[in-house]
Amino acid sequence: MRKVVQNIAGDFLKILDHDRKDWFSFWQSYKRKHSPIVENYEKRLGLTPSSIEKALHQMTRPMLDKLDSYWKSHSRDQKLWSSHVISHRHRLFNLSKEDFTVLISGLLGIRDWVVVQGNKENVILIDIVSLWKRQRIDSLSSAVFQAVAGFRRGITMGDMIGKQNVLDTLKEKLEPLFEQENPEGIMKKVCQTLFEEVPHYDWVGFYLVSGENELTLGPYTGDPTEHVKIPFGKGICGQAASTGTTFLVEDVSKESNYLSCNPKVKSEIVVPIKKDGEVIGELDIDSHTLSAFDEIDKEFLRWICSKLSERIDIKACF
Repeated sequence: MRKVVQNIAGDFLKILDHDRKDWFSFWQSYKRKHSPIVENYEKRLGLTPSSIEKALHQMTRPMLDKLDSYWKSHSRDQKLWSSHVISHRHRLFNLSKEDFTVLISGLLGIRDWVVVQGNKENVILIDIVSLWKRQRIDSLSSAVFQAVAGFRRGITMGDMIGKQNVLDTLKEKLEPLFEQENPEGIMKKVCQTLFEEVPHYDWVGFYLVSGENELTLGPYTGDPTEHVKIPFGKGICGQAASTGTTFLVEDVSKESNYLSCNPKVKSEIVVPIKKDGEVIGELDIDSHTLSAFDEIDKEFLRWICSKLSERIDIKACF
């Protein structure tokens, strides 16, 4: 299988083997080694020799030393996570076209990602220097996700958007949905939108209360699940339904009352949907990343469930 995400950042970090006065010369050799990608990066950003020297001068050895240490410890996992968020959504990103490669690289710290022309295909350059400077390096996989999504929309450069801003924008996008009359259609669109727009939402689905103390699987996006019926109190979903409270699980392997469906799932959040104080359903999201969810996710998902409760009668689905 073709490797969509590749890592050459270590080549740039060899700049630390040189005196600071020689960093511009190193950049020239780095450009020759990765021709025509780095040269096209310069052209895309409209860089001149003087602006390149200025960007290199703004970097400090202590800063690059810290980045180098971090990258040696985390590069493998970062590449794996980045590969996953793209391959898991292969239809969304139309990977069968084989018209782009993501290259995790070290550049001049100007933009988080830039699209350039390579020898045969488009290359989406992810700059770990820029992410490090903006204290976003731990979210590199999100930067990759956003860069590929941007490339598919015809955008040629950008900076990673933080989770809060992403979810706030999604609220604006989802708001008109709740004016529609078809509850099943609304839930399907919510699932699809969250799966396509949030990289750590690897499975998104609704469970609805279909009988006495029982949940039935509703619309979802992601891998098929065997858990079509769940009794109240069973697993994370059942516990959320029986207690009426949100469950946020950072590591599902540490949960004794957990219904395993997919070994890739590492964390989960379940938010009840209530009407007149009664649980009528819930929104369930799985992630293949440990500790993927936080209070920002919780607030956003509660907003969705509140809107569903206010605008539609989920029981009408049955």
